[in-house]
Amino acid sequence: MLGAWAADLHIHTYLSPCASRDMSPGAVIRRCREVGLDIVAITDHNAMGNVARAMAEAAQGPATGPVVISGMEVCTREELHVLTLLPDPTRAAQWEALVRRALTPGENVPEIFGEQWVQDAGSGAISSDTALLAAPTRLSLADVVRDVTALGGACIPSHIDRAAFSILGQLGFVPEGLDIAGLEVSRAISRDEALLRMPQIAGYGLISSSDAHSLGEIGTGCSLLWIEEPTVAEIILALRGAWGRRVEIE
Repeated sequence: MLGAWAADLHIHTYLSPCASRDMSPGAVIRRCREVGLDIVAITDHNAMGNVARAMAEAAQGPATGPVVISGMEVCTREELHVLTLLPDPTRAAQWEALVRRALTPGENVPEIFGEQWVQDAGSGAISSDTALLAAPTRLSLADVVRDVTALGGACIPSHIDRAAFSILGQLGFVPEGLDIAGLEVSRAISRDEALLRMPQIAGYGLISSSDAHSLGEIGTGCSLLWIEEPTVAEIILALRGAWGRRVEIE
């Protein structure tokens, strides 16, 4: 039976160098509960090191949840951002390994880009990821879509209404035949405004997300998913309007 699930599929932790230092996995999950989210995706830049800890935090306490989707916001070599959602931890690890091999060589410079903190899923110990996560990867948009789709995941180009790091800002169009699940608009624009400003996106399923980099931003962009269960496969069906599934945004 279909049910309505409040989802924010674009949330960063303090592994992203541009995120607030209070964005620990535990703090993120507690804030997600406070604002009533049912499904969230942890989508740090070019990394997934805090997804497992977020899942562990969501499983603790008298009130468990929300459901945590394994995600990553990848920066392609065209310098556009794509949300990638993976169906399970095993395939998420495979995807992370592919991205890791495609990172720009070099180490993070915290004084320039910001710290990149990883929290161990079991012990809770905090360490620093020294990779250069702020730079574009060597993967093209086509590479990302091909590899994530092969793993049963979903690709959703991020914040397409922005000039920076968006598919429309960088390319000016959505390539024909690109096997994406849908498109994301930022919380700054409504669905109707997006369709008016960007008529070329008609026909694509749309989500709205917070792109939260601080605790107060979590849930400020939200999508209502009408799905049977909180899985990536169901999210894809909802974005494509298949089998009665659908996505509602304001």
